[in-house]
Amino acid sequence: MTTARKGAFDGIRVLEFAALVAGPSCGKYMADHGADVIKVERFPMGDVSRSGFLRGAARSPMFLQHNAGKRSICIDMKSPEGLESVRALIPGTDVVIEAFTPGVMARLGLGYGDLQALNPSIILCSISGFGQTGPNADRPGYAHISHAMAGWLGMQFLHRDPPEAPRGPGIAIGDTTTGLTAFGAVSAALYRKATTGEGDHIDIALFDSLFGSNDSSLQHYLTTGDIDVWYHPVHATKDGYLTANVGPDHRSWAGACAAMGKPELANDPRFADATALDENKDAATEILRDWLATLSAEEAEMRLTEHHVACGEVKTIDKAVRQPQVEARGLVRKVDDPILGETEIINSAFCYANSESSVRGPAPTLGQHNHEVLREILDYDDARLADMEDRNILRSEQI
Repeated sequence: MTTARKGAFDGIRVLEFAALVAGPSCGKYMADHGADVIKVERFPMGDVSRSGFLRGAARSPMFLQHNAGKRSICIDMKSPEGLESVRALIPGTDVVIEAFTPGVMARLGLGYGDLQALNPSIILCSISGFGQTGPNADRPGYAHISHAMAGWLGMQFLHRDPPEAPRGPGIAIGDTTTGLTAFGAVSAALYRKATTGEGDHIDIALFDSLFGSNDSSLQHYLTTGDIDVWYHPVHATKDGYLTANVGPDHRSWAGACAAMGKPELANDPRFADATALDENKDAATEILRDWLATLSAEEAEMRLTEHHVACGEVKTIDKAVRQPQVEARGLVRKVDDPILGETEIINSAFCYANSESSVRGPAPTLGQHNHEVLREILDYDDARLADMEDRNILRSEQI
């Protein structure tokens, strides 16, 4: 897929040693911004997220989303020639993204010092469960672990009145938050490199990323010693659910009163100004909740929106991906997948006036670009590539 405008990272080359979500999502954001992202997949099976087959091929939805627009090589780094080939890619690389447990890259001879010896201005972004330091550094970490240990599940469930048994949130928010955190850090490091010529070693942890992504609950405890968690209200309608606050200011409440056909409630002594409304918020919420129960979610959303009250229908997945706002913002883009044919992929959420950020193509098949990358960057000839295949140093998925 070609685009009319260049991306911010056109001309930047990235080597990605990562699987599942956090590391690959960072690489995906780089690719969306025009970088040439070469995914070095674990030998011989590739990214574990390829499982969950569609139509008999390793095309899981997770892999398709977080690896769109990349090139794939699958090379045995336990063989001397395979490792040397990967090391030979480093001088022409700007950024390395890795998501191994701390110490693995160094044992492979690809630690930060090793990379600097090959490319003094290299940027290495290391993504792990708990970071490169601290008592938990050597522990494996995944999104659900950070959800538990960073207080996120506690905020969602244990601090409710009454407490609820924690359960999975249905999305690996720790992974996706970490991918965005890493992308921001890599972007900052590239800017610094452009101004100073120096590379960097970036240490990004799932735990840290989620810990720092709360709105105020953790900071409230640090400031006051008290636990205070705000749960945004979700109200039942005739056919579903809708979220809408009473407030946060009196103007919003007055709009809700007008939407309910009861404008006089805005002047009721219990709700007549912001202070009174805050003191009687439960009563005001009960009035709004009773009214919402008489309407469909769609009608309630329409009537509240007409009076400039912030609200939103709680949409099921099928409705969420097909709503007009998704189409208008270009949040889904069609690509020509080598296995599935024309396929819809979640698109970039970044919009610019003068540059491009969008899905640049489909996710690669395993080792799809072995020959292309090694020939283009390292000038390997056909005989050498064929020999590496014969000796099982390179692996590719046959389409």
